[in-house]
Order: sequence, then structure tokens, then C-alpha cells
Amino acid sequence: MWRVIFSTYRKNRIGILRAVPLSFMVSRIVTGITQIVFPYFIYHYFMQGNLNRAFCEYAGGADYMTYIVLGSALNVLAVSTLMNIGRALITELREGTLETLLLSPMPRINYFLGCLLEQTMRALLEFGTVMIAGALLGADLRYFLSIRTLAVLLLAILGFFCMGITLSSVMLYTRDTYLTQNTLFVTMSLVCGITYPIQYLPEWIQRLAQLFPLTPAVSLFRNVVISHQTMTENGLLILQVVILSGIYLLIGSVWYLSMERKLIESVFG
Repeated sequence: MWRVIFSTYRKNRIGILRAVPLSFMVSRIVTGITQIVFPYFIYHYFMQGNLNRAFCEYAGGADYMTYIVLGSALNVLAVSTLMNIGRALITELREGTLETLLLSPMPRINYFLGCLLEQTMRALLEFGTVMIAGALLGADLRYFLSIRTLAVLLLAILGFFCMGITLSSVMLYTRDTYLTQNTLFVTMSLVCGITYPIQYLPEWIQRLAQLFPLTPAVSLFRNVVISHQTMTENGLLILQVVILSGIYLLIGSVWYLSMERKLIESVFG
């Protein structure tokens, strides 16, 4: 198990360091910081630091910058995980190594865990950069460094990982990456409560947002960091992330196994 995971980690890390050592990671860091800087200027120079009572109620009493920073940081982590896990198989196809992967006897879940290990180390660097930038712009992160926060991040990564397996199957099926991933990421950033409470959205969109693990994960993240709540106080949010993770893992695994059989028949039949 660990041999496959670490071998996949090394392969992906070598590829990243040789192909795009800095530009790929810098672009996502800039994107995450942009999600903080623009609202900062809007809040201070357009809205003059004024928020209505509805926002304070929906945000649980959090100030605007703290609300934005926590949402943007977790969104960066979600995008990074989904992008790397989702593009894994289609990248193998484009590089001409998918046939070798299909013939290998290794468990496929170990391959995806290796991809997760490699990208998580880069994603946490991006996540940390966004959090530091947010703290410099006035976000209240005094409850961030805690065991609860670590538990929330691990749970969130689990949800993004399972969704990424389904996304990987979708990309392999459609032979497309950019349209698929960009549509997903834009949708998530609009409906999952990243920069504003989802209560502002129509009710049917709020229900749609609950299909993404990012929605309960970002709510749980804010409850722990802003309100200093315990994990037991957020049992329903934790249960929602776990259930969504199981559903996405099941869909992605079944879909991939079905496509794998067809690919083997088409290539070697």
C-alpha cells in the first residue's frame, strides 16, 4: 500500500518540479489572495465598513474580513485538491501512461492517495499563504491554531478527495479538463458561501449548494474558528460531509471501474 502511495507521490512531485516548479502554485496563490484583496477594498472604500443586520445574523456575528478569509482559504484548498485528483487519470491518458496504469495490479485507491499526498503538501502552502495575507488585512484568526481546526481540515480534505475521484471519472469520460473543472469551480465559488452567506441566494440554489462538500465544510470551518465551537456542536455538518464523501466515493469508484473495463477492451481487445 505505502509503496504505491509514495511511488505515485514521487512521480507527481518530480513532474511538477520539472514542468512548472513555481508558476502553477503562484497562480493559485494569487487567485486566493485576489479573493481577499478585492472584497477588502470594496468593504473599506465602497461600503465604508458598514454591514446590514442580516449579514451579521447569517455570518454568526463574524466581521466581514474574517468571513471572507476563511471561505477563500478553504476554497483554495478545495480547488487544489479537486484539480489534482480530478486531472490525474486524464493526465495519464495525455502522457500515454494510462495503458500501463490499467495493466498494473495496484489498488486504484492507493494511486489516488498518492496523488492526494503530493498535492496536499502544495495545497497547504497555498492555504497558509492566504491565511497569512488575510491576517495582515485584519482577519480575526485567534482561534485558528487548534486541534479542532486540524480535524476540520482533515475532514474537508476527505470530502474534496472523494469528490475528486468522481470528477476524475467525469474528465476521463468527457476527455475534457478545462470546461469541466472551470464550470465546477465557478459554481462552487458562487453557491457554497465563500464570499457571502448562501441565505442571500434563492432557496433552490441553497439546496443545490448542499450537494457540494465545500458548503458544510466551510460552515464548519467558520463555526470552529470564529465562534470557537466544538466538533460535537456541529454534528450535523460533520455527518453531511461524511455522507457526501461516501456518495461521491461510491459514484466515482463504480463509474471508473466501468470505464476501466471498456478502456482495456478498446486498447487491448
